[in-house]
Amino acid sequence: MDLKEIILETHSINDLKNYYADILELDITAAGNNSIVIKAGSTYIKFLESSNKKDKPFYHFAFNIPENQFREAKEWISSKVQLIKLDGEDEFDFKSWNAHSIYFYDIAGNIIELIARHNLKNRSDEKFSGRSLLNVSEMGLPVKDVQNFYTKLKESFDIPLFSGDLKTFTAAGDENGLFIIVPVGRKWFPDCPEAKIYPATMNIISKNERVLEHNGYTIS
Repeated sequence: MDLKEIILETHSINDLKNYYADILELDITAAGNNSIVIKAGSTYIKFLESSNKKDKPFYHFAFNIPENQFREAKEWISSKVQLIKLDGEDEFDFKSWNAHSIYFYDIAGNIIELIARHNLKNRSDEKFSGRSLLNVSEMGLPVKDVQNFYTKLKESFDIPLFSGDLKTFTAAGDENGLFIIVPVGRKWFPDCPEAKIYPATMNIISKNERVLEHNGYTIS
């Protein structure tokens, strides 16, 4: 599955524009008073100004990086931001996924992950930079009922189960694109705020191109 585009809300358009351009070194392909579009490898990320001025939406999403450049990625990003730690550790070895990850917050509170998936044939000898962010490979979806949501996802989009217990955590898709489905109120890994539902739209390619609109209750 490929995440071609994700559309999210934010309370801080201008700050995000500067952050993704200056810190993550990504191209801003469109910018207005109420929206920006960021190109991250093969994925476009669109942020819309939240209509609820009192709320501060935040999401979890991950970028795939070249599978051989985890150390380079960590050195690159840790010179710019503070990594999120758990029990004193700031890097995580997911043995069952054959992957290594680091996590940090963007300026609007989104939980960003850089993940090197060693099963993928995407190694690179280029110097690590923003252009090394290959695509958005994970999108977190907090829901009221994980199993019910995944059942609807499978029926509507034929997206396979990747891992998880269909209760507290479920990953659906493949290593190029995963929906990380968790119950509302579960803390995001590694040591982050509790997951909350905010509007998100994902333009995905899985057998064919589809659009999934998520508000925690329904899929359309």
